[in-house]
Amino acid sequence: MTSPLGLFEGPAPRLRAAPASAPFLDVLADSMVAALVREDDPFALSDALVLLPNRRAARGLIDAFQKRLGGAAILPAIRPLGDLDEDPQVWGADPIALDVASAIDVTRQRMELAALIRARDKAAGGVEDPARALALADELRKLLDSAAAADEVHWDKLPTLVQERDLARHWEASAQFLAIIANYWPQRLKLDGLSDPGGRRAEMLHALARDWTREPPTRPVIIAGSTGSMGATRALMRVVAALPRGVVVLPGLDVDLDDESWALVGDQHPQHVLKETLAALGVARGDIRSMVQETTQGRARRVLMREALAPAERTADWLKRLDAAGGAAFVKAGAEGLRLVEATTEDEEASAIAILLREALEKGDSAALATPDAGLARRVEAKLTRWGIVPSVSHGRPLRESEAGALIALLCDLARDPGEPVALAAFLKHPRVRLAGNAAALATLEHEALRGARRHETLQDLAALDKLAKYDRARAIVASVEQALAPLTAVTAQPQITLAQFADAIAQGAETATGADVWQERDGEIAAEVLRDAIAHGADLGAMSPGAAPRVLLRLMDGKEAPPASGGDPRVAIWGPLEARLQRRDLMILGGLNEGVWPAPPGEDPFLSRTMREALGLPSLDQRIGLAAHDFAQLANAPNVVLTRSLRRDGSPTLASRWLWRLQTLVQGAHAKLDHADEHLAWARALNAPSKARTPKIPRPKPPTDKRLKRISVTQVESLIRDPYAVYARRILGLEYLKPIGAPAGPAERGTAVHRAIELFEDGADHGKLIDLLDEQLRHAGVSAERRAAERARLALSVSALIDWFAERRAHNAIVYREAKGVLPVEGVELSGVADRIEIGLAHVAVLDFKTGAPATKSQVESGLSPQLPLLAVMLARGKFEGVPAAVATELLYWRFGGADPTPKPLDLDAQAEAEKALSSLRGLLQRYAQADQPFLSKPRVQFVKPYTEYDHLARRKEWADAEGDE
Repeated sequence: MTSPLGLFEGPAPRLRAAPASAPFLDVLADSMVAALVREDDPFALSDALVLLPNRRAARGLIDAFQKRLGGAAILPAIRPLGDLDEDPQVWGADPIALDVASAIDVTRQRMELAALIRARDKAAGGVEDPARALALADELRKLLDSAAAADEVHWDKLPTLVQERDLARHWEASAQFLAIIANYWPQRLKLDGLSDPGGRRAEMLHALARDWTREPPTRPVIIAGSTGSMGATRALMRVVAALPRGVVVLPGLDVDLDDESWALVGDQHPQHVLKETLAALGVARGDIRSMVQETTQGRARRVLMREALAPAERTADWLKRLDAAGGAAFVKAGAEGLRLVEATTEDEEASAIAILLREALEKGDSAALATPDAGLARRVEAKLTRWGIVPSVSHGRPLRESEAGALIALLCDLARDPGEPVALAAFLKHPRVRLAGNAAALATLEHEALRGARRHETLQDLAALDKLAKYDRARAIVASVEQALAPLTAVTAQPQITLAQFADAIAQGAETATGADVWQERDGEIAAEVLRDAIAHGADLGAMSPGAAPRVLLRLMDGKEAPPASGGDPRVAIWGPLEARLQRRDLMILGGLNEGVWPAPPGEDPFLSRTMREALGLPSLDQRIGLAAHDFAQLANAPNVVLTRSLRRDGSPTLASRWLWRLQTLVQGAHAKLDHADEHLAWARALNAPSKARTPKIPRPKPPTDKRLKRISVTQVESLIRDPYAVYARRILGLEYLKPIGAPAGPAERGTAVHRAIELFEDGADHGKLIDLLDEQLRHAGVSAERRAAERARLALSVSALIDWFAERRAHNAIVYREAKGVLPVEGVELSGVADRIEIGLAHVAVLDFKTGAPATKSQVESGLSPQLPLLAVMLARGKFEGVPAAVATELLYWRFGGADPTPKPLDLDAQAEAEKALSSLRGLLQRYAQADQPFLSKPRVQFVKPYTEYDHLARRKEWADAEGDE
């Protein structure tokens, strides 16, 4: 490698290279200080203009100057290339004012492009969905940005491209549509004096290049850190490199790569974009001088990474080239300072990274995590809070996950269905909503009306529920919700609306519900901006059905982020690859190195095939992988690097990133190995590991005698036999199962509805009336209209069978008692029960229970596992039912209603003898559970366990059941 030159030395075109092993911004700052800082001219440095790729790099260069010049210095004008017209108070004292058309508002651009797509779909007779059109408009915007980045796009080839390239016919429709865009869209923008955002950025760079060609600036001008991925950037580079005091500094250009490998560099290679840039500038690599002399260690690392990422055609002679470079010793030197973490899960990976970051801080070093995996970044950020470390982060929080964004999403859900229980409960509990000031009233509304099966259609139905009749404050909350949602209700009642109307109604509802608190904080500002843009430009998308508007608004929110909080410890950072570009810390951690994450697969163009893109002159989709590879290579060349990945992601096995796999293969082939940070993995596993092994134990609650059973129902007696713990939890602890909000009606609700309908029907003979009663009670129970329609057909057979049976029973001339309630003291415990039907005749006494599920069998009743009917017979014999005279049962029977064989199921046994036996067994059972040493076990008889239970989780059954051999 030739010796370094000064920044502005040598003839034009003046290009310099900063090797990947060198800290780019530090090298740039050193070179600028050496070239421009003079004692006789204190303004020499401030006269320079530096153009960097992004704002993060600009701030990094300012920090680098601060380290070298101290706290007081006049710095050069530093601007990001993508924001040449940013506020000069922030990015420099010399704004660049160019006569370039303003960019169209991004939301307006999205709306108008989506409207074009909707018009095309409608004309073609396809699916005309505004949300889908908006998604395709976003893809179209990517295409326009890609075209703006190209040197030249040959849109004129579109009409004949499909035939010339012998492509599938379905591409012809895309070609025709893009021809309209290529011709119509630029003209439409020109009429309003506007340009596309991507096109404006490119045009500004071209205009600046023209201005500087016409009037070359005499001040020092430096373009640094850009690879030249945009054609307009290359045009400006060409001009700057030729200026009297201009220079272009390329990051990570491999000036000593052999010519054969250079010729094979393709789209996915880290040097690809730089290769294209040099070709556009007409400069040979041999004419480019390095800005700094590499250290031996730095060069060893750079060559190692270069060989690991070499073109596939050059991997056959890997070892030969490494031998020529220095053999195993050279590979070992290159791998020095590289460590690998292969965690079992992404959570373990995040823990290990957090420990590495904390360790660096304790050593007094700076550290950074660079990863494209936002989930991993957030995990690490959360884990650092364990030690009170607040990192400086570049990732924001998705707007949909913020308080303001979640509120907008909830309002969109309520716009579709204002009475939806889950959305309504979440809305009322939102931290910024002020509609439920009374916590007790909100709890009443939730438990009485929202939990369990939905029993209302509208908010008016909700307020009118019988369960809320005596709770005025709960009904007042419903009224306040109705008032807040009134603008939404009004707008969604129209047959067709615009996005602007819908967004305005959402904004009104949010402000009414929160007292304008929704717009507080950074997330509120972003949410307000989304709604303002939708109100301003939503009409451009055209009219749509009210049901489509929420999906469109939520689509507008996708990709929006609430900015990260300012501040954080500057010594520890978490960056995305773009923000990490050109940065360097004492410890660099490259996280998420799994295939499909880093690198991510290249996106697909829904409008153009790869062949069509190439013919039109658009950049290759694989170029993004090449840029990602360049970022990885730059970061991996830091002296102290930890590479991390997880062996499983979302529960599924992963593949190592192609770059990591190549690096490991190369190092192993040279009989060396990468160091593993095993101690950090061990610490990560130990963080939450139990201090000692704990054998799960079966819960054996033994309440004192004065706290034991005082009351039990006949149905719970069976639970006491099969699952005593459930009775303990419900009757002694007083814990009732909390039904989920908005849960679908289940077997219990269906059974209650059927019982109530049969009770109201009495012993009627009108088939239609019973069907209507069943339908009405199922509706009250929360059974949906669709299920009720199916139930009407399914229950018709049972209705006919029951009416026929009623006719048969009338011949007994018995007095019928329905839903009779009674209480019988047994061993100091009140035994309660409800008999669905009692018939008392001259020589016939029957106790009946209607079942919508499978009734107990004769053997289950005789064994004592199902004592419900016998115990009801005991209560009848002792005259314990209200309004029912004492009588000795002669018949016990179940009636299966709703099954395939609806018919009474009489128990062929001596009813009175079975009743006395059941009472005797109950006495013994209650005596046993009255003793202080008798535990209430969880399902002690596995063979008799019911599959459905509500208290297994409370008993922590899954923890100990396997250890005890339970299935």
